[in-house]
Amino acid sequence: MASEQEDTLVIATKSSFIYQRLKQNILDGRLKPGEKLAASKLADSFGVSVIPLREAFNLLIAEGLLTNIPHRGTYVTEIEISRLKEIFPIAALLEGYAAREAAVLLRKRDLDSLSRLLEQMEQARTNQEYARMSDLHREFHMTIYRASANQHLLKLIDDLWHRSARPRVFGLVPVRASQSIQEHAQILEALKRRDKSEAERLIIRQKNKASRAIIRFLEKNEDTHQGGRDGPSPAP
Repeated sequence: MASEQEDTLVIATKSSFIYQRLKQNILDGRLKPGEKLAASKLADSFGVSVIPLREAFNLLIAEGLLTNIPHRGTYVTEIEISRLKEIFPIAALLEGYAAREAAVLLRKRDLDSLSRLLEQMEQARTNQEYARMSDLHREFHMTIYRASANQHLLKLIDDLWHRSARPRVFGLVPVRASQSIQEHAQILEALKRRDKSEAERLIIRQKNKASRAIIRFLEKNEDTHQGGRDGPSPAP
C-alpha cells in the first residue's frame, strides 16, 4: 500500500514538472500553434514513462492549451481570433472591477512591490526581454487583483488570463512595451491616491489597447497561424 502511494506521488510530481515546462514552452511560443506533440519522444526527452506525460497533457487540454484528436494525436491548440475577441472585453471589465476593489485595500508593501515590478519591467523593456516583461506585467496586475480579497473574482481573472495569454503582446508588437510602461506608471499613481474610479478606468483602457494591438497583429498574420501545419485548426 505504501509503495503504491509512493509511486502515485512520484508520478504526480513528474507530471507537475512536465506540465509546467510544456505550458511555459507554449506560452513562450517555443511550441507553435498546430504543432503535433509526440508523446513517446517527449517522454524520452523528460526521462519518464508515458503515464506522467499523459497526465500533464490532460491538464493542458483542460486549460485549452492542447487539443487531442482521437486517432490523430495531441496538438498545440490553434489561436482563435474569434475566441480572443470574446474573452478580452470580459477580462477587461473583470480586471477593472478588481482594481477598483483593490484600490482601498492595497497595503504599503503591495505598493512597494508594484513599484519594484515597474522598475523591472522598464529594465526588461530596455533589454528587449519581452518574455520576461510579459511575466512581470502579469505579476504587476495579479498583485493588484489579489488585494481585492475576492477569491472567486481572482479565479475568473486567472482563468481568462490563461486562455488568452499565448499571443504575448510585447513580443508581437514591441511598440506596446514603451506605451505599457507609461500606462503602468499611471495605474500605480492612481492606486497610491486610492482613486478607485481612475484605477478601474486605466486598467480597462490598458487592457483594451493591448487587446486591439494583439487582434490587429493576428489578423494580419492569420495565414501563418492557420496554414501549412500537420494539425487541426479548430480548438476544442
